[in-house]
Amino acid sequence: MRIKAFCSALLVGATIVAMVPTAVAQGQRRDALISEVPVPTEEGWRTETLSQVDRTWMDGLKQRVDDIARTRIGQQLRGDASDLELLQRLLDERLIPADDTETLQGMGVVLGEQLQRDLGLSWTIYIDRLGRSRALEIPGTNEFLFPVTMISRRVEAGAEANVQEIYDRAREIVTEVRNRQSPF
Repeated sequence: MRIKAFCSALLVGATIVAMVPTAVAQGQRRDALISEVPVPTEEGWRTETLSQVDRTWMDGLKQRVDDIARTRIGQQLRGDASDLELLQRLLDERLIPADDTETLQGMGVVLGEQLQRDLGLSWTIYIDRLGRSRALEIPGTNEFLFPVTMISRRVEAGAEANVQEIYDRAREIVTEVRNRQSPF
C-alpha cells in the first residue's frame, strides 16, 4: 500500500499556526482527500454550513470519548469546563492510543465545543485546496480555528498535549483576532 504524505495545518486566517506531517494511505478517505475537494473561491477558500452528516459524525466521535471515560475511569462528559480536565486525564492515563485518530479527534470536538460555548464561535465547514475541515469561525472575521485536530496532531506526533494550554492558546488567538477587528 502506497502512502501519500501531506501536512495538516492549524490556520487562523492566512496565518499557519502549526504544521504536522500526516500520512494517508492512498484509497482511504481521511475527512476529505485532495482529489475530492470542491473548487475554492478566488480567496483560495470558502465555507459551508455544517451538514447533518457532519453533526452526526462529530456526535459519534464525542460518544467514543464519553464511552471510554465512562467505562475506564467512571466519569462522563458534562458539556462544561470540567470536560477539559477529563480529556487531560484520558491522555495522562494513556487510555487512547496515539494511533486512534478518530477518538483523538473526538477529543478535539469536545475541546471545540467548549471553545464554542465560552467564546461564541460557530461551527462551519472550511474548504480550501487541501480539503474540507470542520472549523470554528470567529464571527465577524474571515478567521478560523481547527480544534478537531488540535489534540490528535500533537499526540500522533509524539508531543505532549496539555489540553488546558491548548484551550488557553486558542482563547488567546480569538482575543487577538477580535482586538484587531475592533477600533476601540
